[in-house]
Amino acid sequence: MCGRYRRRSNKQRIAELLAASADLEELYFGPEDDVAPGSMQPVIRMNSKGERKISLMRWGFKRDDGKLLFNARAESINDVNFWKKSFSLRRCIVPADSFFEWQKTQQGKKPKFEFTIRDRKPFGMAGLWSPWKNPPIKMK
Repeated sequence: MCGRYRRRSNKQRIAELLAASADLEELYFGPEDDVAPGSMQPVIRMNSKGERKISLMRWGFKRDDGKLLFNARAESINDVNFWKKSFSLRRCIVPADSFFEWQKTQQGKKPKFEFTIRDRKPFGMAGLWSPWKNPPIKMK
């Protein structure tokens, strides 16, 4: 996946496109033009009843050293221990309307390119999730 994407579709359009019907009334999120790792974003996942549900989740996996990981390689995702459990048990769909990539140039500038689906229709990108709780704050 990319390092940035755009999500302009509202929850109703996302729910219809990705067949998510559970608990929609409990959720609010607005459009975002430049979604970045670390932000709270809607994803489609299965609830305990096996229904597709939209949930707000933080984008990225925090490593023990504090670094945020948000990309995995498809060819090795089932072999790398960091991703293995989430890949087998916790897959999700990330709704988007476009994603961005940058190209290195000889001048050092990195032009930003936006990729969309024909007619600028929203789409879903493959994602993984993992339960996480804020660690307690250590007081000195």
